[in-house]
Amino acid sequence: MIDILIQVLLYISAAFMVLGAIGMLRFPDLYTRIHAATMITVGGVCFSLLILAVTTFWNVYTVRIIIITIFTLITSPTISHALANSAYKIDIKPKRIVKNEMSQRVLRAMQEEEEEL
Repeated sequence: MIDILIQVLLYISAAFMVLGAIGMLRFPDLYTRIHAATMITVGGVCFSLLILAVTTFWNVYTVRIIIITIFTLITSPTISHALANSAYKIDIKPKRIVKNEMSQRVLRAMQEEEEEL
């Protein structure tokens, strides 16, 4: 039964990693590639870590693996958001954009920072 669970988690992990790698190669700009890289980290790596947790089956290493998984689930999207936000602030534009609401917010925030100085 555990072997079946491990195989299912392995296939899910491999699917996330393959789809993320294809996305890294095919996506046109930085923002969508950041999304693909986050998908690899959150989907692929976290499922791989869950496979390790199921394999070690409740010992000291399982607790460590679960802590690492939770840390990865929290930090990876946060880092991707910070990276995309800083890329936008240094004027790296997306390839295809329909409506840009971020430019007004960034411009307003930059004006407020200048007024404070």
